[in-house]
Amino acid sequence: MPELVNASDIVGKIKNVDRKQLFLLFLIFALAFGVRGHLLKYEYMFGFDSYYHARMTGELLQTGVVPAVDPTAYYFVEGGVAPPRNQFFWQFTAGIYKVATLGAPYDKDTWILFVKILPALFGALTVAAMFFFGKELYNKKAGYVMALIAAVIPSYVYRTLAGFFEEDSLGFLWLVIGLVFFARAVKNPVFNKKGIINAVLSGIFFGLMAITWDMYLLIPLVLGLYVFFGVIGIYTKMGFKKLVDFVKLFAISFVIFWVIAALNYGANWHTSALSYATNSVSKAAAAFGMPEAMGFSAAVAVVLAIGAFIVYLAYANREVGKRKSGNKTINIIAVVLLYIAVISLALTFMTTPKLFEENSVLGMTVGEENTGHQFFGIKYNALIIFPWLAMILIPIMFYRNKKDHLSVLIFFWIMITFFMAWYKLKFTYTFGLPIAAAAGVIAAEMFYYLKGRTDLEQKLVVLCLGFMLLVGIASATIFVPDKVPHIEGGYPDWKATLHWMQDPANTPEDAKFFNWWDEGHWISFIGERAVSADNRNMSFEGNRDFSLFVIESSLENALKIARDYDFDYIVLDSDTFLKIGSFGNYGYDTMDSSDPRIIQFLVAPHAAMPCSQSEAGFACGTNNIPADQMGTIPAKWTSVSNQMYEGVVPLYVYRAEDNSELYITNPAVNESMLSKLWFHEDETMKYFGEVFNAAGMRIFKVNKEALYAN
Repeated sequence: MPELVNASDIVGKIKNVDRKQLFLLFLIFALAFGVRGHLLKYEYMFGFDSYYHARMTGELLQTGVVPAVDPTAYYFVEGGVAPPRNQFFWQFTAGIYKVATLGAPYDKDTWILFVKILPALFGALTVAAMFFFGKELYNKKAGYVMALIAAVIPSYVYRTLAGFFEEDSLGFLWLVIGLVFFARAVKNPVFNKKGIINAVLSGIFFGLMAITWDMYLLIPLVLGLYVFFGVIGIYTKMGFKKLVDFVKLFAISFVIFWVIAALNYGANWHTSALSYATNSVSKAAAAFGMPEAMGFSAAVAVVLAIGAFIVYLAYANREVGKRKSGNKTINIIAVVLLYIAVISLALTFMTTPKLFEENSVLGMTVGEENTGHQFFGIKYNALIIFPWLAMILIPIMFYRNKKDHLSVLIFFWIMITFFMAWYKLKFTYTFGLPIAAAAGVIAAEMFYYLKGRTDLEQKLVVLCLGFMLLVGIASATIFVPDKVPHIEGGYPDWKATLHWMQDPANTPEDAKFFNWWDEGHWISFIGERAVSADNRNMSFEGNRDFSLFVIESSLENALKIARDYDFDYIVLDSDTFLKIGSFGNYGYDTMDSSDPRIIQFLVAPHAAMPCSQSEAGFACGTNNIPADQMGTIPAKWTSVSNQMYEGVVPLYVYRAEDNSELYITNPAVNESMLSKLWFHEDETMKYFGEVFNAAGMRIFKVNKEALYAN
């Protein structure tokens, strides 16, 4: 019987492993994981959506299936709310849990530990993959630079912090691995077994990104723009046969990706990417005075015309004697087009800082819908110079290097994500890895120009590169410690509240909570109770009616909302006093700050603050209140003001019964259900009873008998 595995071959492969490369890669991996692992010291996870993904994966681990209807969210929606079709992230991470625990049954505390570790692990693996991408395109040195910058750049670190358990933490891993195999397939395209295998693997990993995360739409956008220049570069530098092989390998990769995406999203999945491109180009064209409706069509027409002209040049100069000059002309046209793209990007940024300005209440009040460019300082710091330099250098590299066409892939990866990050805060993290790739481009060029240079020039260039690496590392060391999970804030004390509501001795397991959306995922995962809204914002009506309940001055109207939603408990926190104007925006569905229904909440201060006792009395924010004076401040709702704001507007100052908090309300806030509940107005408390009181937190139980007797 033939020996299946030759032991000497295995030993030989082990001996041939580049140990220095392996060691350096391990150090970079450890750095990447260490930076991200800072948040492991906290009990819970980062952000809000992490809790949703943790809960749904937990459901999968416990029952073996994802429920057809979300069991603990939007309980008032007829028929319930279904989870998204894209569930591979949950299935993949559930599989890791099962394998790592040797098939042990679900344990929530153990699962939370996995939820905290996995994003940092995925992020560190992606950093390692960036090394191989840089190595494949250029050399090991460029690969190390790409990996190091990816390890520490704040925008990418942020989305892969320990506990940031979302699809993006895994999705970028598949993208970068796919790019590695894609580069191997088409760098020097040969349609043979090796090339086909690499093309197939790239398509599979691109497909994995597609079934993991919606940002897979980057793939058709980046590859779609790259292929135009890839065809030009390969034809003019490598010849027609290589071009044919390139087209075949590209088609294999893209078709596999396309099929996997279509199986998951349907045959028309690509329309999302196309609509984003259409909208972006049209709006950018409008910024330069062209009718928006004509922008994308005009851009496509120009590209087709240029493509036709390039084909004509190639055909007209097909004879051997003319081919060299014809190819040179074609490459010059390609370089000019790339620089036009850079100039257009810069001009769009300068002329239209708010290209995709939101007009809806939800769009204008959800932070991630803001523009992103004002956050570039903390997201990218001085490393933001890399993408600009790379976009300037890549056309030169494309023209100069007879084998380089893949740098254009990085060019469009940079340009598209730069555009996205500039105009949307929620896309800033997509720009982190392209900046790392840009750093690799700069490194490759620096090392290219080091050849034959004097020692002094070499030292200066290395010093500049080292400085930029240190900037990234220093930025990460400042950025990461500032990132404390929101739930760990301490005031208002959501952790204590969630632990309390989770206990069946305090609230029944089928209890329904009426809540503001931005803590919904916490309540449903940690508190294990049904919520009226969560961070997905799948019901504007739910957000609107909670807001109306909070700001309502009429008890009768508030009770109608309570009956409509049939909730068992309402949970409020002290932040509601601060943002009650925003509740007016949602309640009346307007961002008009001059609306008299809203401006009444803004005419004078409204705030809540914790107090600490001292020898002199109580320190509440910037207020130092003697103990005897603190005792005179009411703790129960009153219609009589005890302060005046600028001698004109009455103010109502309250304290917590144990003097742990101080509150300031203006007349409109004082008449709201928020104040009447919080400070136990007599008539209101016939229908609601306070069942929980902690630092900045209150839970009220509905008196159903009184509610429905009314």
